[in-house]
Amino acid sequence: MKPLRKKKELIKVAAALMLVAMISTGAAFAGSPDAKEASAEMKWGFKAARRGYWQEALMRFEHANELTPGQPRILNNVAVAQEANGLFEMALLTYQEGLSLDPNNNALRRNYTRYQEFYANYIAPPEIADDEGGEDAQENN
Repeated sequence: MKPLRKKKELIKVAAALMLVAMISTGAAFAGSPDAKEASAEMKWGFKAARRGYWQEALMRFEHANELTPGQPRILNNVAVAQEANGLFEMALLTYQEGLSLDPNNNALRRNYTRYQEFYANYIAPPEIADDEGGEDAQENN
């Protein structure tokens, strides 16, 4: 298979998955006016995120969360947007909140695991080595 053809097929698959996610999110919000508005905010948030407008995506996802609190899918999107905006501690709390509501949510668990790996390897402050003044260091007398 040619690389360009494979790339186009991957893009089609990704677009189809996003469409399924958007439709299922919309179905979950059917009913009350707040739920319908939350669904619209989620769609705008997805569009903003795809374009790399993470501050707007975060604003949209947070508004959807205010309208329909306690939705693990929304909390997952809030956490991802918080990460993208460099709000790592807030993302941690949001992932944990979502997992407390739905510990079996595969998307949340997957994103939280990736977040933990990223945070541990790139964001967390490095530990001070013992030879740099740790407890085992000896004074020069």
